[in-house]
Amino acid sequence: MYKLSIIGHFGFGKQLFNGQTIKTKIVTNELERIYGTENVRKYDTHGGLGFFFRMPFVLFRILLKGRNIIIMPGKKGLLMMLPCISLLNLFFRRNVLYVVIGGWLPSFLERWKLIRIMLQHITGVFVETLTQLQQLEKHGLQNVFLMPNCKRIRIVDNISSRYNANQIPLCTFSRVMKEKGVHDAIKAVKAANSKIEREVFSLDIYGQIWTGQEEWFASIMKEQPHYIKYKGYIDYDASSDTLQHYFALLFPTYYSGECFAGTVIDAFAAGLPVIASDWHDNPNIIKNGMTGILFPVNSIDSMVDILIDTYKNPAKVDAMRLNCIQEADKYQPDKVIDILVPHIL
Repeated sequence: MYKLSIIGHFGFGKQLFNGQTIKTKIVTNELERIYGTENVRKYDTHGGLGFFFRMPFVLFRILLKGRNIIIMPGKKGLLMMLPCISLLNLFFRRNVLYVVIGGWLPSFLERWKLIRIMLQHITGVFVETLTQLQQLEKHGLQNVFLMPNCKRIRIVDNISSRYNANQIPLCTFSRVMKEKGVHDAIKAVKAANSKIEREVFSLDIYGQIWTGQEEWFASIMKEQPHYIKYKGYIDYDASSDTLQHYFALLFPTYYSGECFAGTVIDAFAAGLPVIASDWHDNPNIIKNGMTGILFPVNSIDSMVDILIDTYKNPAKVDAMRLNCIQEADKYQPDKVIDILVPHIL
């Protein structure tokens, strides 16, 4: 019998850099480090219907041979997977733990009350933010635990000023999609340069272009000046080495499923303050004036004002770098995984 069976979106054989895949791999790697790879079985949900057609048989084998079952599905995965696990577990009585990725679960349960009842009967639901925990407790779940997002990346020791009056390098580092505010970041940088009447700010865009938005992004980039560039994607565990050369990270997200964005951890580890929208849990994660600067969601004008202020007063941003590095240490996987381990039998 295996100590751990983990069901999640691994994307074996694919180069996938979305938050769900990254967190699935991070949690799994930490558990393999603790329990040994020989005691951990991985089951990939990538492939959509291909997996879900054979899912009942796969889950039967998992529950038959696994003592602890960890699931990390998205919306569709939870809807299809949990009823099957709940039914089979009436016979097997396994220890089922659900590690939630993203911030969609509370609103999802308002519609799917049967899923809410099923979640009440598993061992634990592990959410990324205090807001989520409180919302799920209002739904009647008493088996909810706070387990922040985490990443095993190098925390830099360089907190020196990265200000250059002739060029201030900015970046985005997230999934490249409209809802993550990438176009808003571009507009703000261009508008700030226009107001200063010099090409002071540059913007490098990092991240995997979201499926279905390739044409949208390509059309935007065709009309951009030389100081706006798409730089592709880099491995999440090497992010701080790249980001440490920038002045600040822009994160004007309004993505509906946003929760504890991994890009914030990347930025903190690089000593990089985050200029972010006050969307969802951002204000609980980014301390305004300490590890970043918050502005009203969808307010490009506010972002422009912040950029111009940082140009005039760069010491404000530089003073945040040590705070960012100290904050990043809280989200090292070996510390976060300790929240999950006591619940594994």
